Amino acid sequence: MRFVIIGALGSMGRRRIRNLKALGHTDLIGYDIVDRKKANPDCWYTDMLDEVECFLKNLTDGYPGVVDAIIVSVPPLQKQKYIDLGNKYHVPVFCEADVTEYSGNYYSSATMRHHSAVQKIKELLDNGTLGKIYTFNYQMGQSLYDWHPGANMKTYYAAQKDSGACREMFCFELSWLSYLFGTPIDAKGMIDKKLNDPDIQADDVYSAAVKFEETEWIAAGLCKDKSITGTILVDIVSRPAIRELRIVGEKGTLKWNWNDDHIKLEHPSGVILPISYDRGKAAEGYHSAICEQMYQNELQNFINAIQGKSQYLFSKEDEKAVMNMLNKIET
Repeated sequence: MRFVIIGALGSMGRRRIRNLKALGHTDLIGYDIVDRKKANPDCWYTDMLDEVECFLKNLTDGYPGVVDAIIVSVPPLQKQKYIDLGNKYHVPVFCEADVTEYSGNYYSSATMRHHSAVQKIKELLDNGTLGKIYTFNYQMGQSLYDWHPGANMKTYYAAQKDSGACREMFCFELSWLSYLFGTPIDAKGMIDKKLNDPDIQADDVYSAAVKFEETEWIAAGLCKDKSITGTILVDIVSRPAIRELRIVGEKGTLKWNWNDDHIKLEHPSGVILPISYDRGKAAEGYHSAICEQMYQNELQNFINAIQGKSQYLFSKEDEKAVMNMLNKIET
């Protein structure tokens, strides 16, 4: 298969190239700005053209060959035009997670759905290990200054009001929490700004109570009162970084800290049962908890979906439900 990676020299573009190579794909074409085109030896580049549309048209017209998929790894405000071009030339598009629901056809990222711990937690919940699920609370936090150390906050997209890191991470986290708990149907929240930095315009604390409905759980009797309400706290002020989940059920409590390599099941008697999982390895320079395997699994899911082998794990309906919850807590 031949892949075009748009934004190939950014952090996510580089990661997607690593992922594709790990999956055995080597026919990779990078597209990025001219003065960076020699910076990544893992991806070859055609002569950089003035317009990416010309670039795609040449490829789809047979030079140097067929394009099987486009990976869009660029900042939010740039994504729509590449989705449009992929649609125009009938090439499937994979798009990184975002705070915007774009028009057209594309496969939106929901990486954490492919994390081995999240897969294990879903298995435990679905098979009734905790009995009926009553509620949960979850916190994700990491200081914005630690995202990309040295970034210019005046121009960094994650520090801007409309594309802020907290907005992005609220959607990112809700995309996999909805995988565990069902379709989000209502939310009430509060937003705040704590960092006293004039260069950071984005809000930095999002706190919400979100109600989910899981029809399969209702049928199996695993859901109390036909819905589950839990709390979600997302911030970009936490040092050290944190990602912790606590799920309360009739048979006990499940706890997960993504810095660990196990999930804890706490029974009413006080007995704690650890359940291990293989979280894989992180790429050089990344936190040990940011495993490459979940990104690889996600791209394999995308490849299988465009080949008609399996269903994509994050549908357009799933994405719309997440965006609706973001709108609810911001209005």
